[in-house]
Amino acid sequence: MSIELCVRMRRVSQALLALTCAAALDAAQGATFDLCVRGTSLDETRTARLHLSVAGADVAAAAPQLGAHLANRRFWDGRAEEVFGATYDPDVCGEAIAAPFELSVTVAADERPGLLAELAQGPAAAPMPVFERVLATATPRAATHTKELSDSTPEVGEAILDANGKLRYHVVRVYYATNRKNTGDPSPDEHFGGDRGALGYGVVNVALPKSHAIGQLEAPSILRLEFTADPDKHVMLQSLQAMDVNAWRAEVAKHAVELGNPGILVFVHGYNSSFSDAARRAAQLAFDLKFAGSTVLFSWPSRAATLEYTADEQSAEWSVPDMKDVLASLATLAPNTPIYVIAHSMGNRVFTRGFKALLAEDPAKQAPFKQLVLAAPDIDADVFKREIAPSILGKGPRVTLYASSNDKALAASRGVHGGYLRLGESGKDIVVLAGLDTVDASGVSTEFLGHSYFGDSGTVMSDLKYVIRRSLPPEQRERFALERVRNAAIGLYWRFKGT
Repeated sequence: MSIELCVRMRRVSQALLALTCAAALDAAQGATFDLCVRGTSLDETRTARLHLSVAGADVAAAAPQLGAHLANRRFWDGRAEEVFGATYDPDVCGEAIAAPFELSVTVAADERPGLLAELAQGPAAAPMPVFERVLATATPRAATHTKELSDSTPEVGEAILDANGKLRYHVVRVYYATNRKNTGDPSPDEHFGGDRGALGYGVVNVALPKSHAIGQLEAPSILRLEFTADPDKHVMLQSLQAMDVNAWRAEVAKHAVELGNPGILVFVHGYNSSFSDAARRAAQLAFDLKFAGSTVLFSWPSRAATLEYTADEQSAEWSVPDMKDVLASLATLAPNTPIYVIAHSMGNRVFTRGFKALLAEDPAKQAPFKQLVLAAPDIDADVFKREIAPSILGKGPRVTLYASSNDKALAASRGVHGGYLRLGESGKDIVVLAGLDTVDASGVSTEFLGHSYFGDSGTVMSDLKYVIRRSLPPEQRERFALERVRNAAIGLYWRFKGT
């Protein structure tokens, strides 16, 4: 029934034709969908809200995927390698953007089957003639904000805009599990100290400036007369909220599963690290890796002081059961949701022993863990080879070791421990084992101590992207940053090219 005929007939018998006319008007005006769309590639992850109006054919079942494809081509220049869409959820999509993308398209009834078939193939498919025709009809319903909104689409987390719609800074949510004692101080930076406490859960929001550079933890500088942190310039904690463990699990699961099942990134910090330091590093890693899923920080009670090394050692050992419990909780969050772990320095003692205990308790719980990264591990190399490696290597997850001969912190640790080699040291005794992907990072540019290169070096961060985001073995990373080192005495390992 045409709209004109419907209007004429309503004058005669409006009551009899009300439902039929309403259906005709709806078909002509189209349906509107409130969506959350995401486009990902190795170098980008962008998430946005989209109001999509579709006139013509009923494509409700495919509207989220259609919206994701349209956002990629219309706003993101087709850079996404994968696209995902879902009904809008502020917890997943964010609320900070002042206005959503808005598009109107037309889909003819005879094009519907072909369009659905093309959308199922993904953005890399070619050709997509039906989609191209639909794309040609796409018009922004609010053209004035199109470019500005596209430019400020958050890569990870939410984009905070100024009054003119320009990007100020990003906010990354870090879900924490910690057995640090609550100090009673309400400020996020001082809420947890270095004493031992009961295991608790929550979320901390971390701001990263628009000018953030990969591998940097921008902080106030006295030389620049900066005495307090500013989210427009620095990586800083903005807010912290404790959560019940069940609510925590539900939120972590939602962000891990929605929009493509990106998974969970777990970070375990090392010695001499405050809760604030660890949360900032976790957010920076997630942002620089363009990790779209849930970021989880396990923060154990480091005293965050150079002279408290022995106290940190004892607290690391004490934290192993809690680490095991957190890993077990994450392993049971959602079916087929991948988990990636990055442990640093002394945090490797906490993580590897916790993971060993988890597998001893229930070997099946290793299934979700896909990549384990041991970054500059402060572990006795002989102890690792004899007590830990047999329990975790070759059990399912791929394990990557980053080691360096320029790590002054590990050299000092070796001195404290009677001269015994640390796992994170390289040189002639670099640890090479079956099931362990050893990468010598001695040649990368580092800060003074050469101990935080896993997060500070753009070279290592680029390699980590392939490990975490693509799960590529070192053989497949040779074309990017790595080269083989064949040693007749110890075996095959890798190092960064040109080093």
